[in-house]
Amino acid sequence: MRIALMTNNYKPIIGGVPISIERLARGLEALGHEVTIFAPTYTERQEMEEGHSMEEGHSEENVFRYATCMKHFIGGIVLPNPFDIRIEKEFRRKSFDIIHVHHPMLIGRTAMHLSRKFHIPLVFTYHTRYEQYARCYTKGICRLDKIMPLYLHRFLKHCNFVFAPTAGMQKYLTDICHVSQKKTGVLPTGLEQGNFNVSQETAAEVRRQYGAEHMPFLLTVSRMAGEKNVSFLLESLARVKTLYGKPFRMLMVGDGPDREVLEERSRLLGLQENLVFTGTISNERIGAYFKAADAFLFASKTETQGIVVLEAFAGATPVIAVKASGVEDLVDNGVNGILTGEDAQEYAAAVAGFLEDICSSRDMGEIRNPDRSPRYIQMSENALQKAVLYREEAVALKAVHYYNSVIAENAAQKKRNIRLLLEG
Repeated sequence: MRIALMTNNYKPIIGGVPISIERLARGLEALGHEVTIFAPTYTERQEMEEGHSMEEGHSEENVFRYATCMKHFIGGIVLPNPFDIRIEKEFRRKSFDIIHVHHPMLIGRTAMHLSRKFHIPLVFTYHTRYEQYARCYTKGICRLDKIMPLYLHRFLKHCNFVFAPTAGMQKYLTDICHVSQKKTGVLPTGLEQGNFNVSQETAAEVRRQYGAEHMPFLLTVSRMAGEKNVSFLLESLARVKTLYGKPFRMLMVGDGPDREVLEERSRLLGLQENLVFTGTISNERIGAYFKAADAFLFASKTETQGIVVLEAFAGATPVIAVKASGVEDLVDNGVNGILTGEDAQEYAAAVAGFLEDICSSRDMGEIRNPDRSPRYIQMSENALQKAVLYREEAVALKAVHYYNSVIAENAAQKKRNIRLLLEG
């Protein structure tokens, strides 16, 4: 099967959508399918390589880099040029069996055009709660939060099938966006094998690096931006410091436009001794950080799935999160983590209680100390069991099943249309 995956952002940007696309492509290729990722250009080197792609196809092994309109748009994300004529030339050169687009705007419109022109079925993954992002950034100045669901509803009419990362998001698509249940399915982001293969020694080294061998070690991995609600974590951690009353270390992994503001806020809250802002950690290394942590803290309310939550689970690390879309489909309260309301005092009490539980009347020992409470050990095991369900290869197999169904239905519809035309 020849599959076109189309996106507005991809590597070197680190984020949920690029990670999801990369893992899906790798899983599909492992099953013997041919995948082409249509992604925008980010660097001068890619621009130079684009000149060769006119005749040679694409500059990376399975990536076709199309042009950009603006290289410095928002937080390192480019503004792509979906009207690049080379995209259609590549579609003429290859006979794709299916188009899988990952954004409804920009490249989404191009995908819709190509689907119609070349009679290729179109599927879409709903990765982003656009209306919540709009509400966060516009602060009520304009009504994008009202417009986005309307735009999405119209775009989805042109898709043969729509994927949701979780069952909760599937319900949103059917109930709010009015997509037929028959046209939707759940396709999460897969977890690569490396997430499960981190040794205890490697994880212990991470704890030693940050001086957390004998104290609780907490972690968040997030874009440092308003929509991720990181400021709420800081306010909560200031209360944790008071409630818990003993040393703990918290890593703030990630970068973004608000990083400097958040660092200054953490200093004003008196968290200098507790928090470390690490910046971005590569995908190859981040698994050790998840494995090393005693708990993963998360407060975002704009997730459709929460890939980082599953990555924490793959490290057998419980998650303490604000109850919100996407996340509550993964975190089972009291089973593999803890869910709270968006209340700093409530969240802080949950974190402090968790820390007291794992340290139960003793000094912290090395990572995954067998003296930890039975409750913690069970939570950790439950987290790992949940992650196993999301392995990369299992997700790719599920995608192929859906693709085949969509292609078969599309072919059957063509036959029905021809029959009706002849009968008419």
